[in-house]
Amino acid sequence: MIGWRQGEWVTLPAGAEVAALVPGPSLFETFAVRAGRIACLADHLDRLAAACPRLGLDPARLMLATAAAPVWSAPLGGLLGRNALTEAIVRLLVAPRGDGLATEWLTVRPLPPTPSALDLYALSLCRDAPEWLPRPKSGPWRNSSEAWRELRGIADRPEAEGVQFDARGCLSEGPRSSFAWWDGASWNFPAVETGRLPGTAMAQFRSVLAQAGRPVRDVSWPGFPMNAESLVVLRSTFADGAVLARSYHAEGRLIWQSAGAPTEVTRALAGLAAWRDQRCISFA
Repeated sequence: MIGWRQGEWVTLPAGAEVAALVPGPSLFETFAVRAGRIACLADHLDRLAAACPRLGLDPARLMLATAAAPVWSAPLGGLLGRNALTEAIVRLLVAPRGDGLATEWLTVRPLPPTPSALDLYALSLCRDAPEWLPRPKSGPWRNSSEAWRELRGIADRPEAEGVQFDARGCLSEGPRSSFAWWDGASWNFPAVETGRLPGTAMAQFRSVLAQAGRPVRDVSWPGFPMNAESLVVLRSTFADGAVLARSYHAEGRLIWQSAGAPTEVTRALAGLAAWRDQRCISFA
């Protein structure tokens, strides 16, 4: 795999995780490229900028600090060409280097197709306590990496996501996704106190719901929401930002299954897809 580091091309191990590139503290963002367009780049850079001061970094001094297409055209276009990819998951990694500046990395990996629905599996690994709230997307990212490895050991189908709970047993998030669910009366999101990320797709979905005047609440929900009519799995690299959960498995048993998508959910997901499409930029 070829990566970009501060303007230079470097050879990296295939599938290198964040901790393999930067073993110390870092911040990172992952987003998708499809057909020469970057999905919602500004939202990812805004989240990164909000966390930079915690590591003593000035986001305005980053090489890739802006969502302007000319800034991204050369590094990202070159990276895709060198790795023979047209669609990819892109990771921007920022690490302090001791002089108030940062080392910036870009890496890519193939972008898998967005599934039509996902099966969910309970994980035994608790969501760990964040360094600060709201939680940044920060390295070394061991908790989510370990949760992902646990999921691969228990899921019996490729289209699966894990469900992590905090130390109190409250639903938090998945190793790669955020969650929201419709219970027939309101939209529910795990509260920030559960250690979940301020996910970009989740924030976009909340914005769409708020603009539509839909009821939204943050909850510390004990266990899985068995009262959910529909549960939405939110991930920034999905084509439209979200897919529906199909089922939930715990201790080897199927204990929840979606009855389908009511009109409320269908409209909300269509609104999210339209909102995200307007925030894509072309870098070619």
